[in-house]
Amino acid sequence: MNYFLSLPIFLLIGTTGGFIGMKCKIPAGALIGSLLAVVCFKLVARVDWDIPKVFTFAIQVFVGIMVGASFQPEMLKVMTKVILPVITSTIFLMGTGILLSMVFARFGILDMGTAYLGTSPGAMSALITVALDSGKDAMVITCFHFFRVVFIILTMPVIYKLFFR
Repeated sequence: MNYFLSLPIFLLIGTTGGFIGMKCKIPAGALIGSLLAVVCFKLVARVDWDIPKVFTFAIQVFVGIMVGASFQPEMLKVMTKVILPVITSTIFLMGTGILLSMVFARFGILDMGTAYLGTSPGAMSALITVALDSGKDAMVITCFHFFRVVFIILTMPVIYKLFFR
C-alpha cells in the first residue's frame, strides 16, 4: 500500500479509535483505542502497511514533549519523600526484566533486546517507539504491553477490593 495514500487513512482510523477509547473511559483509551482500530482495520482489510521510519522521529519528539510537559516542580519535593521506594521498585522491575530477557533468549524464544523492551513495565508508547527506532520486533513488544495493560485493567478492581480495602 502506498505510504502517502495510507497515512491519512491510518490517521483517520487511529484517531477515531482513540476518540472511542477515550469516550469509553478506558485507561490509556486513546492509545488502546487507536491501536485496536488500526489492528482491526489491518485484519479486515488485509492491508500490509508499516509506518515509515521517518515518522519515528516525530513520534519520539511528541513522547518527549509529553513526558517533559508532565513534569511539575512539586514533583521534586514529593520525590525526596518517596526516593527509596522509587529506586527500589525501579531496580527490582528492571532486574526482573533483564532476568526474564536472559531466560527468553536462552530458550530461543526472543532476542534479548526485544525481550527486555517487552518485559519493561509501563511507558508502552515510549518502549514501542524505542523498538521501532532500534530495529527490535515492535509487534512482539506491542503484544507484551497491550496484554499487560488489558490484564491490569481487567484484574485491578478485583485485586484492589481483595487486598487494599
